[in-house]
Amino acid sequence: MSNHPLYETPLRRVVSHADGLALLRRPVEAAAFWSAVVLPFLYVPLFLSGLETAGTLDACVALIGLHVAALVLGRGYNAD
Repeated sequence: MSNHPLYETPLRRVVSHADGLALLRRPVEAAAFWSAVVLPFLYVPLFLSGLETAGTLDACVALIGLHVAALVLGRGYNAD
């Protein structure tokens, strides 16, 4: 693992302070990374169905928020 600030992610900062969570860092980063890869495929049916109703608009906003979180948490996956 590099100590370069470019690879310093929020998840790595938290984990570096708690040895018990160190075992969880790698699986969480992997799950977040692959979620960030797969989540864009959910945009297609959502946009094809239209965003006319409040439910679909809420789903779109939630999907974008989830995607951003996955991008941030999965950023350090295989950065070594």
